[in-house]
Amino acid sequence: MDIEKRIPLWSAFSELFLDTEVSASTHTFIARQVLASELTPELVLDILWLEVFPALCDNLRSVGGEWAGFDEQWLCERILAVADRQVVAYSPLGLVAVNQIIDVVEVEWLACCAYLPTSFSKAQRPSLRNIRGSGKRRFWQWR
Repeated sequence: MDIEKRIPLWSAFSELFLDTEVSASTHTFIARQVLASELTPELVLDILWLEVFPALCDNLRSVGGEWAGFDEQWLCERILAVADRQVVAYSPLGLVAVNQIIDVVEVEWLACCAYLPTSFSKAQRPSLRNIRGSGKRRFWQWR
């Protein structure tokens, strides 16, 4: 995992998980970061759905989630901890179902795609099973 190349995307995608309205300027900002990354549409979608989504989904499932922006160091540590399955991503106490947040983020991603080459809107996001499974902790793995 090339973390340095992912950090700008993690930071840009984190804007979709703030407890605020997402604007057209946010969509264009995300699109610029995606283009600057020079990553394939498939890898960009994996980063959004399998790295950022599991780490930040719960912010949109709670009352009074973060709205001012995520600290970059915290964001990196959180994404890496979820990716390494050191922490559980999806709280059983969320007020909104994970599938509903998937729907919301998918709409916002498609709005970002309006500013990207069509290959990004045509790329397939990972399956719901993979998205939901990426946030589960491996309880049998001792650390």
